[in-house]
Amino acid sequence: MPGKRSSRKNVTRFFCPYCEQRLWRRGGEKYHLFYTGALEIQQNVSMPRQSAVMLAAKGVYVDNNVWIEAFTCGRHGKMWLKVCRKEDGRTVTSLATDKDWKRTSRTIHPETPNPSVGEFTYRMSRQTSTKLIYHKE
Repeated sequence: MPGKRSSRKNVTRFFCPYCEQRLWRRGGEKYHLFYTGALEIQQNVSMPRQSAVMLAAKGVYVDNNVWIEAFTCGRHGKMWLKVCRKEDGRTVTSLATDKDWKRTSRTIHPETPNPSVGEFTYRMSRQTSTKLIYHKE
């Protein structure tokens, strides 16, 4: 029986929230979410209050079951989804919000320009150059 122990049948498939077509992973990084306070840990990770207080006392808690990842849709292009792995093994996805991006470590929202780049430099980088235009002679 070929393929009996194959892991290909256990591949998680993701679907576009707009058109319900299959999404494809872009192969980028997973940006895990973190929580700092005991109340945040208790609400988002669904654990008892006492355990949440113990984890909050240690510092920042990084949740390995929730992350933001880039996907591609055939119709809608690139999109960022928040992926949550539940205790029963299934995954739930939703569009990533600004609030979710603020909960990731060392990242900025990818749709906004880099804050360390000046306005002039950013504007010049978006202009088309005449050198890039193809001239047929």
